[in-house]
Amino acid sequence: MPEMTVVAVGMDPAGTQPVLLLREVTGARRQLPVLIGLPEAAAIELQRQGVDPPRPQTHDLIRHVVDAFGRRLERVRITELRDGIYHAELQFDRETRVSSRLTDAVALAVRDGLPIEATEDVLEAGAAPVQLLDLTGADPDDEDVADDPAGPAGPDLDPAEKAEVEEFRRMLDSVSPEDFGPSGEDPAGGEKD
Repeated sequence: MPEMTVVAVGMDPAGTQPVLLLREVTGARRQLPVLIGLPEAAAIELQRQGVDPPRPQTHDLIRHVVDAFGRRLERVRITELRDGIYHAELQFDRETRVSSRLTDAVALAVRDGLPIEATEDVLEAGAAPVQLLDLTGADPDDEDVADDPAGPAGPDLDPAEKAEVEEFRRMLDSVSPEDFGPSGEDPAGGEKD
């Protein structure tokens, strides 16, 4: 199963919807764009930046429950794309698997440095050409980017990426829970991922 890495959390080209961008670590380096909600984008980006929010988030609760039961999360898998919604699972020790929202699974993986995998079916159905979806502003043909498995949003950010992260942080500082609607659901009543 191909391993993926989080390349970027940004806005779609129209600037209206947060997008989580995953890329294959090796091989064809296909990119998988996932439209997500603003709270989910914030949670993943905070984990990528190593920032602990003042209140525990859903993935923190999951980690605490797993620890309390003496179990260990080993990897997360993106298992299906059905009706435009990505489905994921958490794979624990002793071959235990639990269905998960994609965003919670990715936030857990990012926080704990766990592998993120995607099935070939998901990649075939959802992968997009690199040149159409590079949210980082980096040239996908740049050899330094192509050789870096962490992608262009790794720990050594260039000035443009730093500015983008700072802009995202300012946006996070200015939002309130009311901006997200009830329980972080989208206005249509379902989850966005």
